[in-house]
Parts: sequence; C-alpha cells; structure tokens
Amino acid sequence: MPVQDPDDRYLRVAMMVMLSLALLAGVCATAMHWLGPVHRPMDRVLPPVVSALLAGLVCALWLRPAWVGVITRIALCLSALTLMAPAWLYTVQASLSPDVRLIDTLPPMSSLFAVFMAMLMIFVPGRRAYVAAAVGWLLVASPVLVYLLTHPGELGTPRGVDLAMAFGPASLMLVVLLPVQRGLMGKIQRLASERDGIEVQLHRDPLTGVNSRLFGERVLRDVLARGGTAGLVMLDLDRFKAINDTYGHPAGDGVLRVVAATCARLLRPSECIARWGGEEFLVILPDVDPGALHGIADRLRVAIAAVPVAPVAQVTASLGTALLHPADTLDTALQRVDRALYRAKELGGNCVCAGEGGPTAGSGSLRERGSVKIPSLEVL
Repeated sequence: MPVQDPDDRYLRVAMMVMLSLALLAGVCATAMHWLGPVHRPMDRVLPPVVSALLAGLVCALWLRPAWVGVITRIALCLSALTLMAPAWLYTVQASLSPDVRLIDTLPPMSSLFAVFMAMLMIFVPGRRAYVAAAVGWLLVASPVLVYLLTHPGELGTPRGVDLAMAFGPASLMLVVLLPVQRGLMGKIQRLASERDGIEVQLHRDPLTGVNSRLFGERVLRDVLARGGTAGLVMLDLDRFKAINDTYGHPAGDGVLRVVAATCARLLRPSECIARWGGEEFLVILPDVDPGALHGIADRLRVAIAAVPVAPVAQVTASLGTALLHPADTLDTALQRVDRALYRAKELGGNCVCAGEGGPTAGSGSLRERGSVKIPSLEVL
C-alpha cells in the first residue's frame, strides 16, 4: 500500500504558501494603483491580470496536487514577466522622455525582485539555478542599473541609491549565497536518504522481505479509519518448530522466505502482507466480501502446500479469517482473526477457519459444516 512522500507534500505546501502570498500582494497592488492619485496604464492593467493568473494557479494546485512541478515553472515564468515588463517599459520611457524620471515612475519592485531570486534558488534544481539567476538579473536588473549609471542625478537620490543597491550588490549577494543553499540542500537530501533507509528497515522484515509488523499495524489502522469492507487473514506455519529442530534454523529461515514470497506473489498491490512474528503472517485485504476473503485465504493455503522447500518435504499452514466491523479497533480485529487461526490449529492445520461475524460464503460457518479440516500432510 503506497504511503505519501513527505517531501512532495512539503513542496506542495511551500508552493501553495508562496502563490497565496503573491496573490495577496497582487490584490493589494491592484487596489493601491486603482485608488492612487496617478493612474498609469501598466500599473492599472498588470496587477489585476497577474492576480487573476495567480488565483488560477492556486486553484490548479489545490485541485491537482500532482501538477506541482508544472505549476512551479509557470509561476516562475509569470514572476519573471511581471518584473520584466515595468523594468523595461519605464526605463525606456524615462530614457526617451527628458521630463520623466525613472525613480518617480518605477513601481516598488526591488523587494519583489529579491523574492524572485530566492524562488529561483529554491525551486530550480542543480546548476540550472545559476543560469536562471543570471538570466533573471540580466532581464530585470540590468536595464535599471544601466539607466541609473548613465543618469547620475537620479542615482544620487535616496530612491536611486536604494534601487542601485537592490539590483546590484544585494542581488549579487543572493547569487553568492546560492552555493551555500545548494550545500544545505545536499545535506538535507542526504538526511532524507538516511531517513528513507531507516524507514525501509522499520517497514520491511529483514529476513523475508515483506512488510514488518510495525508497517502492518500502520496499514491496518488506516484501513480501520477509512471504514468500508475489508478482511484479515492470519496464517501460521504448521509444526514449524519441528522443521527447525530437524533441519536447523537456516532451513527454517529458508521456509519463511519462500512462504512469504509465495504469498506476496498472489496478492495485489493494494493488499498488504506483514510478518507478524515468528512463523505468523498477517494479510490485510481492503474492499473484500466474505466469499472473496475465503477464496484468497484458501488460495494462499494451497500455494503454500504446493511450493517445494528443500530439504523439507512439504510445508503447510493454518489460516484464520475475519471481516472487519465498523466498530472494530486494532485489538478487537486482531483478537477475532487470532481466535479463528487458533481453531484452525486445533483442527490439525492446513485449513481455513472464519472468525465470528465473517462466515465463509457458500459453505456456512465452521460449526455448521461439521468437519471441514483438510487432512494435513506430515513434514518429513
């Protein structure tokens, strides 16, 4: 059963927060430009258009979380165009009109440019972040800096100094910090890899390779929380102690590996098998009715009895089944399937018994059918 990757969830949350803040900034800019005393065409058109596009990206990310990569790229391109348009338009306008000063017409975009450069460092992977930062600086910052350097009168004003610092040394500092950020990201990725390795060790049984009891309990809790029809199969190998005593523990370990692999091959990806302890395995079957539950359990029994495991002549298993009830807890569900397994062991093994409340379809409950035990085969 798949488990959601926490890293993907973090990326979606981070992008959702940034898009929401950008949308809020766009709405505020729209209100200020429309209510302000000076109404320039671009100031009145660009903020509402960008706000509408950002709202669309927020809705798309909310409805289609898997599109986070595409939405991130669109958001970066939209941010670049939003900064480029006023930078070039007002710079060219100020250059061509002697009575227009750039420091008076250029919107307060220096802080937005710093946020844009930070977004590039966060969301653009690898060396492409350097190229993206350089292209972004050339397209947004360079025209403003070139204009200010060629107009010393405007450069000497407080607004001119602020723009020169924001688009010059401050933006270069962000680029210089890029290797530091990459180093931190590398360390975070290594820690994430180590975490994944630890999770694999916790979630996988080291001997058989199937899920561990810890992971099985986690899946069972999720199934109980979701509700719906689901069933459990608990199987226990018959006379396993005799196998260990006769052939040794390495042979017993081989039996466990073969049985686990055989059962795992018969199950769908949505179904879970976990080693519950010793020679016991628990199978969790979502969306199953009584007839299908009994059928799957019997197929597992037949497959285990048919698989050759040298030097053991034959291996058999006892199986108990139980359908989950709406009021079930982890303990009550396990108690019922364990009691069904115990009845199967009492009947001599190599058979399937249904727990109370979950009779096997088409055959009645164990007590109604009388003797349902399939003759067990002795282990040679």
